[in-house]
Amino acid sequence: MERTITISEQVYGSLKRQAERNQEPLEALVETWLRQHLDIELYPELEWREGPGGWRVGIKRTAIDVYTVVGYSLAGYSAEEIARELLPRLTLKQVRAALNYYANHPDEIDSILNESETETSKARLCRALGPTDYCKLTGLPGSSSSIDEHN
Repeated sequence: MERTITISEQVYGSLKRQAERNQEPLEALVETWLRQHLDIELYPELEWREGPGGWRVGIKRTAIDVYTVVGYSLAGYSAEEIARELLPRLTLKQVRAALNYYANHPDEIDSILNESETETSKARLCRALGPTDYCKLTGLPGSSSSIDEHN
């Protein structure tokens, strides 16, 4: 069943441009975005926010996006390692919320990760070398907790 919603010309124009960039029908984009924005209520630790690359889901009260947490997870780090070593500003509950969001919205996060493959590669390299050798190789300050500040 179709429904009609009235929106401003400015919002319509923004949606239309985004649909063109994504190469998808406007109706599909709007349906997906509305569903995702409504779903965020299931994750009280997360929030939608706008950035240079568009809207993304992030961890509340931090500058860390869900895709950053997921990138570390895909590089082989456990939720505990991510919270303890890589992103110590996050609680384990926040890391798990990000990973649960990813489990329910993989296409959204995977498309962001594909755009930022470099960050995932850095995480894999850090995992393979260890934080100390990674920092030596990249010239970053000597602790693993500084890695997220430079990604």
